Amino acid sequence: MKKISFTLCLLLFGTGIFAQMGLPELKDVHKVVVKNYWGDQKIKGVNKDDGSFSLSVLFTDTSKKHQVKERELQEYVSLYKEKGTLYVLARQPEGFESIDLNLQIPSDIQVVSELFKGGNIYMENLNKGVEVNSFNGSVKLKAIEAYALVSAANGEVDIQFDRVDPSKAISLISLNGGITVTLPEKVSRDVRLISRKNGYVMSQFPFSSERPVKNLNTMAYSKTPIIASVTINGGGSLLFLSTQNGPLAIKKLN
Repeated sequence: MKKISFTLCLLLFGTGIFAQMGLPELKDVHKVVVKNYWGDQKIKGVNKDDGSFSLSVLFTDTSKKHQVKERELQEYVSLYKEKGTLYVLARQPEGFESIDLNLQIPSDIQVVSELFKGGNIYMENLNKGVEVNSFNGSVKLKAIEAYALVSAANGEVDIQFDRVDPSKAISLISLNGGITVTLPEKVSRDVRLISRKNGYVMSQFPFSSERPVKNLNTMAYSKTPIIASVTINGGGSLLFLSTQNGPLAIKKLN
């Protein structure tokens, strides 16, 4: 196994972001789209005054038949800008390889993340909302604001909101894995809960509903589906939690 790491920095100055190494001008970017096949994604938001807009790449090849040569960053990751969106695209695998992407961006940029094959997704300190589509791996997000749309085919979903936009829906879906969401104490939501098997529901918020929620606040796995509609703090925009296999948890932000 051989690992090669690269770091690319886009420096922030008072008048905007200045690209180096022939990268696109980034001062008017409002969305970042990150895509890779195998490997982890780590995306951290920072204040513009705190330093650089940076990308580091860790390439790992575990195939005995594939010889790794020192190559430029552009052979592993493509970056381009189109209509205010920056695209960070890892190449398709050549043999059995993974490409980990570690991205630092201004916190006021919306993030769209896709992971096609396998790996974990980590994000923190992003205040314009996130959208995630992950095939195989955990999704762990903290200090998120506005909204989130998450679809994970195989892995747990854990997201902590510091603030939510009351006008926007939040949807967290996993085909195989538990879902945990942490919300500000005064949030108001209509909530749809679905756990098809091996589930229970834990909530630090009191629910209002016409019918009791099965296996609520008891860590006993249900042998039958749990499907419920409830409200939190009088109701509001939708909070949708759905898993085919696993428990659901709604926590209060400390």
